[in-house]
Amino acid sequence: MTSAPLPARPSAFSVDLALATVALKRRLAYRMNWIFGVVLGGGELLVSLTLWGTILAEQGSVAGYDWDAMRTYYVIAFVTATFVFSGSDTAQRILDGSVAIDLLKPVDFQRARAAEFYGGLAGSLPTMVVGLVIALVFFTPLPPASFAAGLLTLASVALIAPIAFSVVYLSTMLCFWTRSYHGIMWARQTVVAFFSGAMVPLAIMPAPLQALAWCLPFVHFTTTPSQIYLGRVDTLGALGLIAAQAAWVVALWLLGRWLWSRAVRAVTIHGG
Repeated sequence: MTSAPLPARPSAFSVDLALATVALKRRLAYRMNWIFGVVLGGGELLVSLTLWGTILAEQGSVAGYDWDAMRTYYVIAFVTATFVFSGSDTAQRILDGSVAIDLLKPVDFQRARAAEFYGGLAGSLPTMVVGLVIALVFFTPLPPASFAAGLLTLASVALIAPIAFSVVYLSTMLCFWTRSYHGIMWARQTVVAFFSGAMVPLAIMPAPLQALAWCLPFVHFTTTPSQIYLGRVDTLGALGLIAAQAAWVVALWLLGRWLWSRAVRAVTIHGG
């Protein structure tokens, strides 16, 4: 009598897809929050553009940005912010002790959290679409400086999500040593928004702050794609910025693996 064959082990990709789907369903489960996020997300862009429209109507330009460039910049900033601030994080898993179960699973913890991040991100894409529709109807942003600039901008935007995931992942790792995540989350969001240029373009900031911003990965969330799109760097410069983004993707991922190896040694999981 022959024994039944063992079921095939699921591929790593199928596991990633399943985790991303669960994270997406979890995001969509709170329908009213999701609906308000879609509506208010586009409203925030409208407010920002209205404010700068008033300022630039009086001054003409600020730090080399006229109204055409500024409104285009903020539309790009809105799109990139969706990739930066909308993914799922795993802080609660650490704080309530659920991470102990993850240690027993034959799944790479960091990769699994990345899949969940992208799943949560997918649930926020309608917010981006609504904001773009509002911008296109009322403000008509500029087209890319050239066809090449448009393609390179897409390449730059594609690298934002993996950098954003690593930034979120590294911050959640700190929960192994803290009893609360709120302060870490608020600090991360503020620092990212400021040094990415999402609040105001870096060109408006003092030179020392600009220099510091370019030493951090956050600058590639808003400033890099907008610089490429608006043609403020040539093709070679754009390729250099994209290469820097790719380097940050690798460096932050490896840093995340190192920090995870240190964090699990602490094994003081608050609440669990």
